[in-house]
Amino acid sequence: MFVDAHTHMELLALSSVPFHRFKEKGELIEYLRGLKKDKLVAYGLDYSLGITPEDINSLDYPVLLLYKDGHKGILNDGMKKLLGKRENFLTEKELWEAVSLLKPRGKELREYIFEGLERAKEMGISEVHDYVDHKVAKIYFENEPPLNVVLMPYYEDYREVLKLFERYGDRKKLKLGWVKVYVDGSISARTAYLKEPYEDTETRGELSISEERLVEIIKELERENLRISLHAIGDGAIEVALNALEKANVSLKYHRIEHAELITEKQIERAKELNVLLCMQPNFNCYYGDIYVKALGEERAKRINPIDLVDRLGAELIFGTDMMPFDINYAVECAKKRLTEEKVIYYFGGWKSDKSYLT
Repeated sequence: MFVDAHTHMELLALSSVPFHRFKEKGELIEYLRGLKKDKLVAYGLDYSLGITPEDINSLDYPVLLLYKDGHKGILNDGMKKLLGKRENFLTEKELWEAVSLLKPRGKELREYIFEGLERAKEMGISEVHDYVDHKVAKIYFENEPPLNVVLMPYYEDYREVLKLFERYGDRKKLKLGWVKVYVDGSISARTAYLKEPYEDTETRGELSISEERLVEIIKELERENLRISLHAIGDGAIEVALNALEKANVSLKYHRIEHAELITEKQIERAKELNVLLCMQPNFNCYYGDIYVKALGEERAKRINPIDLVDRLGAELIFGTDMMPFDINYAVECAKKRLTEEKVIYYFGGWKSDKSYLT
């Protein structure tokens, strides 16, 4: 049985548009025109379609389309007016705040999440680590999930999630996991923080939080006997994450760095010394191949997601899909291009049989 250690199950509520079916943007626009919606927020747009604001301005209802990395969105003028925005593109926190206002709620959201959990079970997944706000966490507490769920609250929500555990008491299939903090964005959105500029832009991306603030948060969480989950993709962001963990003088094992896509050999060694757990996505190499080359150039693209190097150096490693796509078999086959099947199953198998690091 597999463990998918990085999911966002609520994204399934935004996946009503079958973006994978469309090879030309004209086909997608015609499909969207036929929906006759009051408004639409949909996840999974591929950058390669080249959708422009002008394309979706031809639609007569407000539209926000999230690219498949979940870190950038494009909106038409109708959605700009509805949200009170000036630009046709949103990234990072501003994007997620907009999505939070527009996404399904209550019973509808619950149905999407639990349909996804049933799909996971059919794929042979016995546990998911799901990133949640307190509203999604409440859905899990009020409905028995069909498999084990490790709740991964965003930092802004973690105290409310703790209150839910106090209110509802023990739940056999629910555990509290790591607390999520974003250090940077994504390579495809050019918001991951790099040590050197992107190949096709002058920017190095951007930090979502300062190193000093990270140190404060890590210390705060350790006082609560909680571990942090640091989203850090670029080599610059990974450096900041490791610096913060060192400066916080962490005492707990298995704080996590999510993705670590451009991690260097030296950074892997530092993570190993700090007993940091790297949660990586082997499926990204298959899913984002051309995007990596365009954004980073061929040489840096070869360094991306070095799961074989992490394994060889002996740092702690666990795998998750990040819903890109939500298909454990796709991810396993991609991982097997770099590691033996036995190792792939181990890293997708829950990492440690001892779960004492979960609350």
